[in-house]
Amino acid sequence: MKSILVLGKGDTQYSDRNRARFVDYAKKAGFEVLASDYHELGKLGSFKNEKINALFFFPYTFWNANCEVPEDTKLYGTSRAAYEKFSKYFLEVQGELEQKFRGHDIHYVIPPQNAPIDRDKVETISRLRANGVPTSEPVDYGSVDEIAGKATPKRGVFIKCRYGSEGKGITVLRHDKWVTNYKVEGNQLANYGVYDKWEFTEITGRMDLLGQLLQNAVIVEREILTPDNFGGMKFDLRAYVVGNVVPHLFIRLNNVQKEVTNYSQGATIKHHPETGIKEDCLRAAREIAKNAAKAMGLEFVGIDIMFDGSLENPKVVEAQAFTDFPDIRNFNMAKYMAGEGSGLFKE
Repeated sequence: MKSILVLGKGDTQYSDRNRARFVDYAKKAGFEVLASDYHELGKLGSFKNEKINALFFFPYTFWNANCEVPEDTKLYGTSRAAYEKFSKYFLEVQGELEQKFRGHDIHYVIPPQNAPIDRDKVETISRLRANGVPTSEPVDYGSVDEIAGKATPKRGVFIKCRYGSEGKGITVLRHDKWVTNYKVEGNQLANYGVYDKWEFTEITGRMDLLGQLLQNAVIVEREILTPDNFGGMKFDLRAYVVGNVVPHLFIRLNNVQKEVTNYSQGATIKHHPETGIKEDCLRAAREIAKNAAKAMGLEFVGIDIMFDGSLENPKVVEAQAFTDFPDIRNFNMAKYMAGEGSGLFKE
């Protein structure tokens, strides 16, 4: 019998559903399972086996209290201090685990040193590119005027907060229109609430707001121009990597007038095998996703891919260490991960 330690708990019943479902399936599959939130490690019992497989879920309790609204910045996702606190936290958790389970051999599906990396977009792009993974193209700039001039009639510029996620903190410059989904309060950029929908607001020509934004930790990238394969809809692809396998993928479609394809921003989803993308392109995407997972040092990860100009030009735009699971009606990720075939939980 294998042993699994599950850490993390959602801050709502909805955000906790995947963890709870996985624990249920793992127990039904005969695993010895202990589950806890990170701050309750002291309440855990003991394992019978020497080998422990640890699976991390997102640390909502810590993140909401320390990182979502950090003390040193007014803009979401731009605080280096909050990111470093997040990174340090996983190493502290590792120390607690190794102290509590001294004498056991702990195998981390999401290694503590790699768990926070996807929150740093600059480091993520650097790691992926260093390992030959095609990515969105970073843009160098020296001034507000220069970055504004990077937006051409053919291709715009995306400015993303360096340490954010969930489609928050994005600004898009096109030659005839600028928008941001930071909240605009007069002459200041601000944040929406934690559970609010981050709507885009037009800020065309607002050099003052652009200047404010560029004073913070951001990454600037050239816009990816998705091919017109879905009647004017823009789209991206999410590939789930489990071990060295991509057991499921889907595409997200949104109105071409929308800036992002995040589900939280109104996208619809088409699951494999009904994505509408030819199989040879999907094979290439799977290989890129597996290479991206290896570059990030993660055995379970969601890799987001966009196609620039054509389906023959896939590029990784995001890696999600704490990815949401697919709709259970289309693919039961919890059951798959708890199965022997996933290869995640080693003897």
